[in-house]
Amino acid sequence: MLKQIAIILLLPLMVHADILGYFQEANRHLQYDAAYTLYKKSNQLSQSSIKSGQYTNFSADIGYARTHAKGLVNGFNTTDFSLTDTLDVFGKNSYKIEMLQLDLKSKKASLSLQKEQLFVSLVTMIAMYHRTVEQHVLYQTLFNKQNKIVKKLQILEKNGDISTLEVLRFNNTLSRLKAQIVSLENQTIKMKKQLKLYVPNQPIPSLRHVELNGSKKSFLAHDPQYDINRYDAHKKSVQAKGMEKSYIPTVTTGIAYQQLDDPTSFGNNYSLNVGVHIPLNQGDFREAEALKVAALSSQSKNVEVKLQRENEYIMHHQAYVSATKELAVLKHSLKAYIESEKRIEEAYLKQYVDFNTYLQVLTESLGVKEQMIALRYQKVLEATIINTVASGKVDE
Repeated sequence: MLKQIAIILLLPLMVHADILGYFQEANRHLQYDAAYTLYKKSNQLSQSSIKSGQYTNFSADIGYARTHAKGLVNGFNTTDFSLTDTLDVFGKNSYKIEMLQLDLKSKKASLSLQKEQLFVSLVTMIAMYHRTVEQHVLYQTLFNKQNKIVKKLQILEKNGDISTLEVLRFNNTLSRLKAQIVSLENQTIKMKKQLKLYVPNQPIPSLRHVELNGSKKSFLAHDPQYDINRYDAHKKSVQAKGMEKSYIPTVTTGIAYQQLDDPTSFGNNYSLNVGVHIPLNQGDFREAEALKVAALSSQSKNVEVKLQRENEYIMHHQAYVSATKELAVLKHSLKAYIESEKRIEEAYLKQYVDFNTYLQVLTESLGVKEQMIALRYQKVLEATIINTVASGKVDE
């Protein structure tokens, strides 16, 4: 019996599929990286457009007029052609490129956050799935054993050693146990289907039995939410500085051609134009001040974001430490509980103890074994999350 329980509770966590490989397959299935790649391409095209537009903002104009004047028998035609280019000689719009670069970095950090959340969600679901599978095995093993006990009770009933009511109570308890087994089985089926939504074509991996080796410093160093907040604040600041420079002039150059058939004129005209455009709108300055305030507001949240990340680490780390300590205590007492099961079974079959006492001992022992399964998976789950996030492998 001890050997059977040891197999259930200390079952080696053999890996059917690598957990990181499983996560990466889920990432591909959800197309997180593909969406970012398309966004990156769009962003880079926008940057190229701004760079090329610094000196190439051409516009063409065509005009036609028919004029009738006194002294002329017939009217005449005037046709104008012009080509104009607006030049950002002083780099007035260069801040927009920096904004796009920061926006791309922010998007990359958002992708990292998405991936981390996906990894934590997946590994939690996987841990719960395998925990439920082991609970199902534990309950089924108990049911099979107690089913043998009830057959012995039926023999005792025929011999008149115990009452029919005693056998009935035992069977009723077995029915409740069977219902719990069915419930656990249904839970595993549901969780398996849920995981298949993320990774349709791979088996569900087990969790490696790992010890905690990810440091707090490394865990806190990988904080995508902090990066998102930092980039967004910087982007607002850059935009504010850019809008403050809205007074910087732009230069326009152009060539024009005028075709005349006026008999009194000296023929067609050609011209070269150079102009300077100086904005006088004060609205941009007021908007720049508003953006500065928004940037400061975003920066002020950095401390809060750091505290939230540290709190995440504390929760994971403390859960790991608690599970490790509790598991050590329960492992130490497991042998005694198994011995109690053996003795209470012998005593019950000899009618030295009543059914309630027998059931109480079995319930306590079952509770300890269930708790050990839960703690073991809790320990592995927390270690896996801390180790993987601290290593930065989620972003690979």
